[in-house]
Amino acid sequence: MPLTASAQQHEIGFWGGMGHSFGDINNSRKSIQFAEPAFGMFYRHNFNTRLAWYIGGAFGSTYGEDAISDDLFQQTRNLSYRTGLWEVASRMELNFFSLSRTKKNEWFSPFVFAGLALYHFNPQAYYDGQWIDLQPLGTEGQNAEELSGLDPYYRYQVAVPLGGGFKVALSKNFTFGVELNWHKLFTDYLDDVSSVYFDPALLAIQPNGDLAVALADRSAELSDIQPIGGGGRQRGDALHNDAYVYAGAFLSYSIVNLKCPMPGGGKKF
Repeated sequence: MPLTASAQQHEIGFWGGMGHSFGDINNSRKSIQFAEPAFGMFYRHNFNTRLAWYIGGAFGSTYGEDAISDDLFQQTRNLSYRTGLWEVASRMELNFFSLSRTKKNEWFSPFVFAGLALYHFNPQAYYDGQWIDLQPLGTEGQNAEELSGLDPYYRYQVAVPLGGGFKVALSKNFTFGVELNWHKLFTDYLDDVSSVYFDPALLAIQPNGDLAVALADRSAELSDIQPIGGGGRQRGDALHNDAYVYAGAFLSYSIVNLKCPMPGGGKKF
């Protein structure tokens, strides 16, 4: 009894590559010097040869150091951080060309996508031999909301992933591709830096105040200069939110739906 394959609607796959962030510490859009490994898994439902729905999970990390910047202000500011990036994302994908794993002339297509993602981040700084979580310290006065006007930021946030790449049908079952995935964020605190220095005297009387003061202004650690973190002085750029990007290659496996003719040549099921 012959079996015939129908269109492959379902794909499962994985990807690997790099993650990188752009913010008040990593503020150059031309540099990826702080790139770290990233990876993930996904499911893709192909509605047809042009349109698909994608859901997946990803993990990456990023970090930044003012001390190795070319900018004199950043060198003097001397802040640094690291954070993991956990993400669950859903998006719609549009292939520029028809992509079919069974037709020789439809084996390749560029594609674009847009969607929504829920992600978690937790900026940390290395201090006194250990990694310290920065968000609970309120380094810009978030723990004194009535004085700073700032609320503590949430470490779970929503992002808008935007990007594109290309797909190649390697065979009836396998698809290879490369993509760049830019994440538009709605926070400026991915690196715990955003606006102005909070008055260190007021910061010191908040919970974990001594530690907050030490990590809010680290300008005096590299030299004997007077600390630059006076209350109200610029610390970051509050006019522009941070962003992070994933980039890499993926390989997916298509689940082949098989149809079998009924005995006697009846309808297929």
